[in-house]
Amino acid sequence: MNVSGSVVSAAIAADNVVVALYFAMLFSLAKGEEKGVDESSSDDEDLEVDLRDPEDVTGDGTGMTMPSLAMSMAVASCLVTIGKLLTTAFFPTTSALPLISVTTVAAATLFPNFFRELSITGTSLGVVFMQMFFAASGAAGSIRLVMEKAPVLFLFSALQVAIHFISLIGIGHFILRLDPNELYLASNANVGGPTTAAAMATAKGWKRLVLPSLLVGILGYATATPIALGLGRVLLRLQ
Repeated sequence: MNVSGSVVSAAIAADNVVVALYFAMLFSLAKGEEKGVDESSSDDEDLEVDLRDPEDVTGDGTGMTMPSLAMSMAVASCLVTIGKLLTTAFFPTTSALPLISVTTVAAATLFPNFFRELSITGTSLGVVFMQMFFAASGAAGSIRLVMEKAPVLFLFSALQVAIHFISLIGIGHFILRLDPNELYLASNANVGGPTTAAAMATAKGWKRLVLPSLLVGILGYATATPIALGLGRVLLRLQ
């Protein structure tokens, strides 16, 4: 969208503050270990092993190794390259992020066993690079600068979250009668992404909901980015 780096950093700084407060509210509203939410079948026990035990995931008891690190980096690089090539071929004026996300999700869906063997290493690498991204963004931003230059970003971020929460509770709870805890977790997945949602499910003892929260967050990444890019171009034309 050709947005300057300073504006992006300011937006991230404002968003981080609002989202942190919002997550604190979600955690206070959600009730841990509620009957019907944390009850686990044998499949849930298998899920917990898959997500937390490197020996059961890799099957050889080695966990993270140099070959698995190299393979994870190679696969990630190939997926990014394929996504960029497809974007250049079919959507040359668009960001490559949407097709990179779609390519990755499609590959993981088509070859689940192969990607399952890389889950421990891939997750660890992903967390490291995500923290580097947030550190770099935070170093370039300043809340004081946000308040001086663009205080509307705080209001904008808070307004987004408020509309999201009101719509979620209004439709999900009062109309569809869905479980409030599951709605709070879904909200976390939509606002924060798969990592924060899985962390919330784990912290609350909702073992059955760890994997669904991850999938919902990833689905949001794969779909919301192209929608936002398309909407952004429409709004720019209107302007």
